[in-house]
Amino acid sequence: MAEGDWRPVMHPAGADTELRVALEEIALGRWMSMRTLLARTDTSRSWATWTYRSQVLAASAAGTDVVEAWADDEPDATATVMLARVASERALRAFRGGHPNADSLWHTALGACRTAVHAAMDNPVPWTCFLALAVIDEDQQAGEHRVKASDPMLPAGPWGLLRRADALDPYNREAYHRMLQYWLSRPDASAVSHADGYARWVLSRAEQPAAAALLMLPVYVRVERWLRLPREALDMHWLNSYAIQDALSAFHGWFALRTEGERSVQDLNYLAHALWAGQQYEEAGRVFQAMGRHITPRPWQFRLADPGDKDALVDHIARCRSQCLSVAESSARTSPARFGRHRHRPAT
Repeated sequence: MAEGDWRPVMHPAGADTELRVALEEIALGRWMSMRTLLARTDTSRSWATWTYRSQVLAASAAGTDVVEAWADDEPDATATVMLARVASERALRAFRGGHPNADSLWHTALGACRTAVHAAMDNPVPWTCFLALAVIDEDQQAGEHRVKASDPMLPAGPWGLLRRADALDPYNREAYHRMLQYWLSRPDASAVSHADGYARWVLSRAEQPAAAALLMLPVYVRVERWLRLPREALDMHWLNSYAIQDALSAFHGWFALRTEGERSVQDLNYLAHALWAGQQYEEAGRVFQAMGRHITPRPWQFRLADPGDKDALVDHIARCRSQCLSVAESSARTSPARFGRHRHRPAT
């Protein structure tokens, strides 16, 4: 693709054409494409794609009664799981928006998740939904939200829910990210520290390359820490040697080992940003190439004076992309064998 022809796309389906079609059908009030897509999604090796697709579908369907229509017309285990998905999405939106019906929607979602657990006992998604809903219980009133961690250095939390999801799909990306969101949502000053400790703990026990996608967890934590820094410290945060090492570890241990269909568009954007901000332009160029036209607002939008300015967002990403691709292409022409070395190591 010529540089001048680059036209970015912000779409929840990313490069997943089949998912895009199902989303278009949902917008028209039809559920059959959604059912067919999930039925055809291979779960023999991993639930990662099924989990991701069901999450995106539920986010689109939550404002409609499409899933309810499916469950009424052709009730089955998948429809039951999707009912839990949309109920959880509605509860979370109400909670974040401070709506008065948030508590009622939360309890409705919990009931839908319990039903889904029994209807689809081999599916990890109901447990990821339980994890997602845990953020609503800010006071940890539910016993399952204050389970002791196996590591005494980590605080009590919904560890049992994570274990249930992990048992059904080891290192399920969404489950581990939901747990990360739980720590980041805690209403105290130590939220980011708890999230960082959790991410480091995950990587200390994870088997690679099976858990490769989880190498991105520290990068997500760094974004949250970055957002809490004074503006004058923003760039230096990413030039810290530990920040660069986190980004390069994810690049070599995850990105370089996975094919296009195995990489989350959100993860690619977070990684490209971290590598670009850490001046690892060659590696960032490779990630930008893999992204193609697909971009996400986060985390790029946080560099803008107005995070909601889509034109400024596109311009900013385009400049970063051009800079990194130029370095990557120049390096490939002059010294192909040099790619992959860890070159920049600024002092902390």
